[in-house]
Amino acid sequence: MNKTDISEKQMKSTIALFLMGSSVISSGSNSAKQDTWIAVLVAVALMIPVTWVYSGILRLYPGQNFYRNVLRAMGRPVGLAVCVLYLFYLLLLGGQVLRTFSEFMHLVNLTQTPLIGISAAMVAVAVYLLSNRLYVLTRIGKFVLPVLYFTIILTVLLSFRDMDLSNLKPVLQSKPSDFLKGVVTAFTLPYGELVVCLPMFGVSGRIEKIFPTLIKGIFLGFGFLYAAVLRNILVLGYYDSTAGFSSYECVSVIQMGEFFTRIEVLIGINLLLAGFIKFAVLAFSSCEGVARLFGYRDSEPLVAPVSLLLLTLSALLDKNMSEVFGFREIYPIVALPFQVLLPVLILVVGTVRKKFQKPRKPSPEAREKPSG
Repeated sequence: MNKTDISEKQMKSTIALFLMGSSVISSGSNSAKQDTWIAVLVAVALMIPVTWVYSGILRLYPGQNFYRNVLRAMGRPVGLAVCVLYLFYLLLLGGQVLRTFSEFMHLVNLTQTPLIGISAAMVAVAVYLLSNRLYVLTRIGKFVLPVLYFTIILTVLLSFRDMDLSNLKPVLQSKPSDFLKGVVTAFTLPYGELVVCLPMFGVSGRIEKIFPTLIKGIFLGFGFLYAAVLRNILVLGYYDSTAGFSSYECVSVIQMGEFFTRIEVLIGINLLLAGFIKFAVLAFSSCEGVARLFGYRDSEPLVAPVSLLLLTLSALLDKNMSEVFGFREIYPIVALPFQVLLPVLILVVGTVRKKFQKPRKPSPEAREKPSG
């Protein structure tokens, strides 16, 4: 395998870390309350057919970029409009993720550091990383994933004495409307955001089994997040559904004697790693979108300007942390069209058009090896 190719294991690890992302620090505020653990199971089950749709889009024209597949599936005029919409979604989500993690670091650790300084530091590292191509990011993801799994196992074991099984009761006593809202929230954040990872397959090299890779990445991330959800509910109880950074606050109660305290500081660093991977993937997919819209063959020169745009958006989108949390309330409405409706439409229209299209010879641009 070429040293610049991305293996299936690296891609799975990166997808899992992306899904963990901001959810590991902001997994509270779910209207399903003590039934959140059930809502998450339902959301993951719903994600399986949606993942089949995602892989179907990539299989329409194998070996091509996600955005090129959209353009060919929908026709150029409509396809361009759809790509612009997806680019808008990626930039919005990228700005929000960067702001969420910057606020998290500012509030819990770096209270005297200007918010823009924290954001700029994350962006600078992301620019350096992506300038060395996507395969570098995926190799880091493969290394970081076991560290985060060790973290969640450690915190579950250390918080065992603070857990109370009665916090799971009463089971399924949430209002149907609240439970449904909880399922939608769990689906859109983070599992439906898998659509953001699709452009990575355009530079992945030798990954042919797209659906299994996506599903394995989902379940790797699900194992981590589900353990965190159960831990938070069992330790925090009702407060878990109202806390802003429930995972961090849950870990903060861990104390082993008088010397082994403040373990949440170490955990916060590990959570930041997942959030950084998520932001880097969003930046990469945004660069790929800009490159395809404006006819660039390589997205690498766009890494710095697009990342600076995300930095600007993170500063302009919200005035304070209250607005960041407020956006989470309306996020499912914003995200569902991009995560479900548009992918289904693209696959249906693309399948029909492909059936009646005459086969054509690939262009020199399509035959060239994707950059990564």
